[in-house]
Amino acid sequence: MKFFPSIMTTAVAVSLALGTAATAVAQSSTDSEKQILQITDVMQFHEFTGRALSKDGNWMAYASAPDYGDGMGVVMSLQATLNGQSSPQWEVPRGSKPVITANGDWAAFIQQVPVLEREQASKEERKKLHPKAVLVNTSTGKQQAFDDVAAVSFTGDGKTLVLASVADEKTKLKKLTLVSLGSDQTNQFERVSDYRVAEQGARVAIAQRAETEADSDQKSDEESDEKEEALLSLTVLNTENGSSLQLLDKVAEVADFSFHEQGKQLAIVAAAEADKFAVYHWQFGQQQASTLDAKRADYELTKHSKVTFSDDGQRLFVGHQQVADAPNNELEKPEDVADLFNLERLTNDRGLQVWHGSDQRIKPHEKESYSDRQKETYLGVYHLNEGFVALADERVESVEPTDNKHAVLGRDADPYLRAITWDGFFSDVYHLDLDSGEQQLVASKMSWGHDVELSPNGRYVAYYQNGQLWLYDAEQEQRRQMATDILISWADEEHDRPSAPDGYGIAGWLDDNSAFLAYDKYDVWKVSLNGSAVNLTGNGRTDEIRYRLVQTDDNALAFPAKQSLMLEGFDQTNKTNGIYRLTGQGIEPLLTADKTRFHFVEQAENADSWLLTRENFQQFPDLFVASQWSANNSVTAQQATELNPQIDDFKWGTTELISWRSTRGDPLEGVVIKPEDYDPNKQYPVLVYYYEKFAQRLNQFNQMKVNHRPNFPFYVSNDYVVFLPDVHFSPGEPGSSATDSLVPGVQKLIDMGIADPDAVGLHGHSWSGYQSVHVITQTDIFAAAVAGAPVVNMTSAYNGIRWGSGLARQFQYEQGQSRIGKSMDEALNLYLENSPVFYADRINTPLVIQFGDDDGAVPWEQGIEMYLAMRRLNKPIVMLQYEGEPHHLQQYANKVDYTIKMKAFFDHYLKGEDAPLWWSEGMPYNETSE
Repeated sequence: MKFFPSIMTTAVAVSLALGTAATAVAQSSTDSEKQILQITDVMQFHEFTGRALSKDGNWMAYASAPDYGDGMGVVMSLQATLNGQSSPQWEVPRGSKPVITANGDWAAFIQQVPVLEREQASKEERKKLHPKAVLVNTSTGKQQAFDDVAAVSFTGDGKTLVLASVADEKTKLKKLTLVSLGSDQTNQFERVSDYRVAEQGARVAIAQRAETEADSDQKSDEESDEKEEALLSLTVLNTENGSSLQLLDKVAEVADFSFHEQGKQLAIVAAAEADKFAVYHWQFGQQQASTLDAKRADYELTKHSKVTFSDDGQRLFVGHQQVADAPNNELEKPEDVADLFNLERLTNDRGLQVWHGSDQRIKPHEKESYSDRQKETYLGVYHLNEGFVALADERVESVEPTDNKHAVLGRDADPYLRAITWDGFFSDVYHLDLDSGEQQLVASKMSWGHDVELSPNGRYVAYYQNGQLWLYDAEQEQRRQMATDILISWADEEHDRPSAPDGYGIAGWLDDNSAFLAYDKYDVWKVSLNGSAVNLTGNGRTDEIRYRLVQTDDNALAFPAKQSLMLEGFDQTNKTNGIYRLTGQGIEPLLTADKTRFHFVEQAENADSWLLTRENFQQFPDLFVASQWSANNSVTAQQATELNPQIDDFKWGTTELISWRSTRGDPLEGVVIKPEDYDPNKQYPVLVYYYEKFAQRLNQFNQMKVNHRPNFPFYVSNDYVVFLPDVHFSPGEPGSSATDSLVPGVQKLIDMGIADPDAVGLHGHSWSGYQSVHVITQTDIFAAAVAGAPVVNMTSAYNGIRWGSGLARQFQYEQGQSRIGKSMDEALNLYLENSPVFYADRINTPLVIQFGDDDGAVPWEQGIEMYLAMRRLNKPIVMLQYEGEPHHLQQYANKVDYTIKMKAFFDHYLKGEDAPLWWSEGMPYNETSE
């Protein structure tokens, strides 16, 4: 099969007005001509890996790559596509990480080394294989390549290409090359430690280490490092006129530096002498940087301090760390025999961690978060015309800089660190005034999952807590409940975990500060300062359409109060997703179609054109370009990309929605994926894959990857039916809830004549891996089951550690996904009843367990427990242990191997094919290389 990587010769128009169906993209081949998907075919499907849009929206550069193999970069004219014309477009083989100038005249990519060349090289040879950069003239398509480039960007004026080489392994320094676009003129800078390119304008800032005598071979590494630490310079270049200005010279270290987006200001944190950091500021017209008085009592600037400008360039955010005494753990060498027996010296090198019952964090969490905590700084703001104001401190540690001119929000999680172990993540939320630094408590013990939104004028904070909407007024220092007369729920109506439900969310504020916008399950509400609430979308609940606002301006602090707003709407009944306009008169559809999902992607910064995707199970979510809606409320969307035209060459499938009730009477839905040549007179082998809720995938394109999940089109193309059912959970009964949901769903497929009752397989990973193992202790309806990384013993897992994060697992059972709802001390019986390892004797279903032995989420010993229990009982069990792998397989060889084994296992039990040897006979121990 010939593969056409991500190119369309002619854009296909999709004109949609108020729900009319789209024109078909391409005619399908006849069924008799279509091929059956193989694993190697799945590997070759492309996905977008990067995208860059010119500010005028006329040009786009994008990159795509297959699951395995070489990618492709493409530059194309969106303006031509939007006008229904053949789009000029240029290909860059293996292009990745696209960038484009503001006016779209030039685009550039990092060109990766060919996969074949990399695989043919030895380990040492691979170190010498470096990527390239490719520059594309979008008017002519002419391309120019540059060797040894790790990063590429354009100056803000779009006239200079900036190329950074791969860093030297020993010195960590790189070469920077500036290329004047439209000419062959280049300017190179050696020994660059770091650099910044202004978002607008023609400036680049470069930090360099000077070459000294210490670089000669006669000097030791220790002498070299000591000498070089004192030789750093920082220079600002004007690439338009070629001028340069050295702002710092011979400093010990440059911790961070940042342009204001217009390139006329630069802020720097640097140390003139070792560990003596200061904040420097330069602005256009100055010949040198000035030192800002950003000192803070009991705090210091360090190598971890960062600096960022506010959007208006009037404020500079900078982080300090608390002054700490340097630890001195070294003792003097023993001078005599008596010193050999000095107990302090003998125990100085001990390897010890003390786990105290009153520790705020348990030791594994301390360890995993240690590096990040050592880099944490306390944020302050320097008003360039007024001076420094401290914001964060020991009480309010977490503060993020924003472009709000008046205030920021901060969080203090310290009072609730111990509670992380069993209760979840909470913090106190504070309002911080940028002028005074005053801290006001907004709300206590706020869940990290709850929205908190600051008004543009900095006075009000809207938030959700305890099922209600609240407003805090910083000027009056008062809080009050909002929308008290509205008889709908702001809390998740479908919440089925033993914890307080999250809210549906607060979208943000209107830019006139008159109201904030909040969600219920379906609709968007305007909540005014007087506490009243108005339903803006109106029909969401009656039509079961979930409306959510789209912020088309990434830099906006709020939604415009006097303009129409864009919405996405998900129809809960038919699982379609459309794009709508919200006006003062209500909802107007812009893009809707049967069995289709539309999603907004991006709007051009200085134009009304925007990108969206359109998808269903048979249609990859390619990019479409649309103009702003017209007066008649219609939108014309033109297809811009076609990454995977080979879809039409393969037997694919169709989706349909079915419904049933659990044995407890809960209404449930699920997606049935049938082969496209489905024979209603035939019973099919069925593969059941699930997690919690999957019915929403009815019109969703399945990601074409080889990983820890079964690939749906791959199985359907190979004459399986795939079933994606929903599960409804009851607190304290996660295991039996899964059985009560799945078995009636499978029985429905049998009753409909779809499923062969003797050929139904079950697959789950992680949480659904647990469910799968538990389900087969309660039913024999499944002919075979695969469980990836399952918990099988809640009693041993409850008091265990998630080693990837260092967190205890207790909160997961008491409040989270495992849904027990009580501690093991309070309800040991629930932990026993929901642990399949204690019921291994009831299992008759052949089971494959897959684990990576470096799983940081579920201890792989859980798999061993189930393996040993079933082995002792002579039950059909195989465990696949992938060495060095985490919770989800990462090494491609292991992904492919698991996919092959999974398919062979199901083919044996569901199709009657020969059993693979690893299942029937096992495999001897294999000593693998590190």
